[in-house]
Amino acid sequence: MPPAPPNASASRWPDRFRCQVLLDANAVLAAMTYVDLNPVRAKICDTLEESRHTSARKRISEIERHAPAATHALAPVAGVRGFGVMTMTQADYLSLVDFTGRLIRPDKRGAITGPAPSVLARLGYREEQWIGHVQAVRSDFSRAMGAVERMIDKASEIGQRWLRGIATARRLARA
Repeated sequence: MPPAPPNASASRWPDRFRCQVLLDANAVLAAMTYVDLNPVRAKICDTLEESRHTSARKRISEIERHAPAATHALAPVAGVRGFGVMTMTQADYLSLVDFTGRLIRPDKRGAITGPAPSVLARLGYREEQWIGHVQAVRSDFSRAMGAVERMIDKASEIGQRWLRGIATARRLARA
């Protein structure tokens, strides 16, 4: 069998990794949650506290060192002024990520008890709708992710009539 060409592994990169335009704050929040839960879903660790190299762990460490940090607002994305992730505290975000991880992996630290975190209602999501949104990050959207109207606008902006994922965005809006 001939040796693989030098760039053979490079050709597999697009299958494993992707770049998506996150068109609104809800898409950013769902993607952040998805990424912060990767080590837990991959069974590298069992809790957010044990996850390494995630923003969730960094936030937890910051709160452990300085308790008032829990009430600090999430910083704007990449420092871009005016494009933050809702009005949400560090504690609200961690509560939402933990809650999401428990629903996606019900074996994580037992069954869910009690109501969803209050931030979920403030965002306008029901439990099943939020979980669907986070789970759709990797598989159901392609080049862009966001609300239906934002996806239609993006398709028009790049000269297309639709983008893969618009049907998912519609389904999630109705859920």
